[in-house]
Amino acid sequence: MTVWDVVAWGMGLVSLALGILNVAPRIGERTWQIQMAMPEIPQYPVLVGLLTALMGMNTGEPVVVAFGLVGAALSGWSVLRVSHARRDHLAQMRRMVGEDYPNNIPNDVPVSPVKWSWRQALDGAWRKHDVTVERDVVYVERPSRPLKCDVYRPNRPPVRGDRYPAVLVFHPGAWSLGDKSWYFTPHDEYLAGIGYVVIDCQYRFVQETGWPSQLDDARAAIRWVKANADRYNIDPDRLAVLGRSSGGHVALSAAFRATDSHADTAVRAAIGIYAPLNLTIIGTTPGPAIRKLFGGDPDDCYEAYHDGSPLFAAHPDCPPTLLIHGQRDGVVHWIHSEQMRWALQRHRVPVAALRLPWSHHSFDVSPIGLGAQMTQYHIDRFLAWSLYEHE
Repeated sequence: MTVWDVVAWGMGLVSLALGILNVAPRIGERTWQIQMAMPEIPQYPVLVGLLTALMGMNTGEPVVVAFGLVGAALSGWSVLRVSHARRDHLAQMRRMVGEDYPNNIPNDVPVSPVKWSWRQALDGAWRKHDVTVERDVVYVERPSRPLKCDVYRPNRPPVRGDRYPAVLVFHPGAWSLGDKSWYFTPHDEYLAGIGYVVIDCQYRFVQETGWPSQLDDARAAIRWVKANADRYNIDPDRLAVLGRSSGGHVALSAAFRATDSHADTAVRAAIGIYAPLNLTIIGTTPGPAIRKLFGGDPDDCYEAYHDGSPLFAAHPDCPPTLLIHGQRDGVVHWIHSEQMRWALQRHRVPVAALRLPWSHHSFDVSPIGLGAQMTQYHIDRFLAWSLYEHE
């Protein structure tokens, strides 16, 4: 057996393994990152499979050819679901925005021009945005530490008037790790680049305090933004919150509970991305972070889990809400977003739930990924509609 034969067999096994990981359910922590990334960048494993098949033909190894072709086919599985997802997303957005969506989105507001393209997938990784970033701005002092935010400001005039709409972002991390901006700096820069002031905020972890302190932090962040609207040239009446995973839980909790003495924390729109929204269905043996958050297991602290679930805070005056979830999410099941969609619809609140059949938890870590591009198309239009048009 020659060196090329060994290389061909090695590539064949790698291609087949990647394809199997792509279609398999979430196996565990060791494989999660690969399984999350594979369906979002299918062009690369598909290319590996095709090159493997070509190498197998050149070396006269039909098994290697088969491994390469099967690996390429399995790796490209997510692309086959794109048309279905597009139709579903369009139907969801039309129910929320109107049948003329996306034609009735204001045409003077910058938005992503396409749902997904190979060009964006190839060159988006190093695309720069003309923004100014002010880091580590303290927005509230807490006994455990000062809580800080990063402020991303557009270096372009406001689209309308002399003030910018703003988006407050809360990071993921199971209420116990992570930081402002973190892996999602490119997304913050992107939103600022198209005309929003983006404030990416810290909040306290379960190691410091339990619920509802995280909600208090989100409210403090919203109040800080409104109090500093002149400083950052923000329109305080055009605010949206956005959060991923645990950050989505914190963001939607604040958005839905802006009532009575907290009415001053009201926002115009909310976006929850793979967020846990009904904590009562986490299970009888939740992870240690959730137990710390609510003070014990669900059987012992059901009222705390119920109180901490944005699902049960839904009411007719909730802001328009966009929910995004991967249907293969092995960390937070997509039923959380579906239950929230049903609850908001019952209250006649504008809502859409965009599901990605191939995506896992944290699918949008890379802005060039398939799911990230497809959902960004609708995030842009949702923000344009809710912050510029919808009253």
